[in-house]
Amino acid sequence: MKRARRMSGVLAVVMVLSTAGEAIVNAQQPIINVEQSTPQVGVYTNGPRDAKEVKAFLDTFFAKEEIKSKASAVAISIVQDGKVLLSKGYGAAEQQTNSPIDAAETTFRVASISKVFTAAAAMQLVEQGKISLQDNIEKYLDDYKINNSFQTPVTIEDLLTHTTGFESTQPSDASYVTDPSIKPVSLKQSIFDAFPKVVREPGTSYMYDNFASRLLGYIVQQASGEPFGVYVQKHIFEPIGMKSSSFTLTKELSERMAKSYDPENNELPPYDLSPREWPEGSLISTASDMSLFMQTFLNGGRTANDKVILSPASVKAMSTYQVAIHPDFPDMTYGFESPIEPSKTNGERVISKGGDIAGYSSLLWILPDSRTGVFVTYNANSDLRNDLFAAFMDHYFTGHPTVFEEKGFKSQSKEALARFEGLYSDLRTRFLTRIEATAVEGTLTVSDVTEQHQLKQVGDLIFVDEQGKPLAFKIDGDGHVTDLKYLNLFSYATKLKEVQDSFPDVPANHPYGSYIFTLKSLDLLSDDPTALFEPQELVTRGAFVHAFNAIWGIQASVNPSSFKDMDHSKYRGDIQAAAESGLLLGTSNELFEPDRPILREEAAVIAFRLLAGNGIKQADSTAVLAPGTSEWAVEAVSSAIKWKLHGPEVTESNGRIDYGSQRAMNKQEMAALLFSMLLPNE
Repeated sequence: MKRARRMSGVLAVVMVLSTAGEAIVNAQQPIINVEQSTPQVGVYTNGPRDAKEVKAFLDTFFAKEEIKSKASAVAISIVQDGKVLLSKGYGAAEQQTNSPIDAAETTFRVASISKVFTAAAAMQLVEQGKISLQDNIEKYLDDYKINNSFQTPVTIEDLLTHTTGFESTQPSDASYVTDPSIKPVSLKQSIFDAFPKVVREPGTSYMYDNFASRLLGYIVQQASGEPFGVYVQKHIFEPIGMKSSSFTLTKELSERMAKSYDPENNELPPYDLSPREWPEGSLISTASDMSLFMQTFLNGGRTANDKVILSPASVKAMSTYQVAIHPDFPDMTYGFESPIEPSKTNGERVISKGGDIAGYSSLLWILPDSRTGVFVTYNANSDLRNDLFAAFMDHYFTGHPTVFEEKGFKSQSKEALARFEGLYSDLRTRFLTRIEATAVEGTLTVSDVTEQHQLKQVGDLIFVDEQGKPLAFKIDGDGHVTDLKYLNLFSYATKLKEVQDSFPDVPANHPYGSYIFTLKSLDLLSDDPTALFEPQELVTRGAFVHAFNAIWGIQASVNPSSFKDMDHSKYRGDIQAAAESGLLLGTSNELFEPDRPILREEAAVIAFRLLAGNGIKQADSTAVLAPGTSEWAVEAVSSAIKWKLHGPEVTESNGRIDYGSQRAMNKQEMAALLFSMLLPNE
């Protein structure tokens, strides 16, 4: 299992308001009026109807070579109006034996679709009066006080809608356990060992948050008096009849699980999790079990054998977008999120939930108005689900193309669009997006870390790109632009403000000033702006890893150190987390040397492993280097040059580029590298 693949949590890209741009609405004021929009049974004109036709459609889809190349084992189920139209497998559960996929027997890790069931468990407790949506979460934390400098508390509703304001944190690879002798930590320990601070006012911005869902599961445990997994098994899976579903990987479910393979077709080793139950992502299930859940959900929370799992009011709340940056570009319900392809919904109301974990991807989407549900899961991390969603919606829900244009809207001048210009930082990934108004009326140029787009204004706060994908802005009560949401459906990006206080030794015209000031505006520099920054001070290996982890939200590890010389280092947890994530190796003799100044080529390798290892950027060895780079660092240094991960210290002479590989890195050079990792391509 590739360590870099398990870093996917670092990225995660790419989910009627009273005033334009308002992002948060009260739970009692849903964005969509469900009662008015839900037709009576049997009245709809679109959607799947005939089981044979559905099978023929899917057989044709999964027979395509480009689809088969994206996963070797797939299971899918489709329900409509209370009936299971199809529950079927494609491919082989194990390539060596070529054993077929059985939709009722073959299990898959469905990853973040787990969150739907965690939300459902919480809604059950709301119905019982054991918790309230407006409860301060500290009520369930045994006197633990969260680090929250705002007057507004974090509520249960904030956990459900991922509007907590928590700092973005990502688990290290120690959360994946391949050694059976390693004892997983408890759910409680995993939470309180890494409880994030609140860095934005709760309820004001959307950021997909695995920790929030894990914490919600812990609160289910606290309020119910039952272990989380036991609660869900007893109160959701068993009444529905989901006999092959569990948040814990049992021996029996493991033996039935489809194998997963890397791009070279090598079987990935099996793994467990620490803690063993992730409320946000450890669910194992089958396509047939998921069809039972979809039937129950679409039947107002009542199972086929007349057991009530959820009240109609709870189902309505889980089907209604409670948070939206724009009415046409929603964020999250209680448990579901924005459609995986917002421009491919063909005018239908869709709620969905995707899931990704090492070696497996899934997607659940529901169309409440046509009482239709689709679930697909497969043994690879690929975009097969996006292809299926688009093909399914185009096949069964035609005639109503998705449009975001506001009727009668007139595009605005370049001067009017200047309010949108600036740099925006993704709340979850830290990546920067640059917005610039063009000379053409009503258009913006949008540059992100990978590419550049031209967008056309179709409403006061909404634009669409060349492919019809929306970008929406949020404004505050004074009309100032504060956030945007674009290709990353799972997080807002907040507009950066200019740093008001500058370091005494970093004037406005300093050659590294833009790097330093921007990192300070992102709260990624702990330096006191009234004190000296000392831009030429050398950076130690430990300090570099600490700053690097802060950029990417990699939380410090509490596990024993992999290196012998870390006991007294204040960066021990940061270095261990980076090691567990595959970002760095030690020196010989199992040492790390945290206090030694980091060489520029060493820093380049760490950046390269994250960016290239996660597919954010493509490795590029075409730079002609001046002598002096170690052989093991050549590809990383060349790529760093091609990606422009440096400041003015890199020079060129006689066609050769001198990266200064063997020099120790100083603070201003570190600021340039870290900033450039996040910067849109120029």
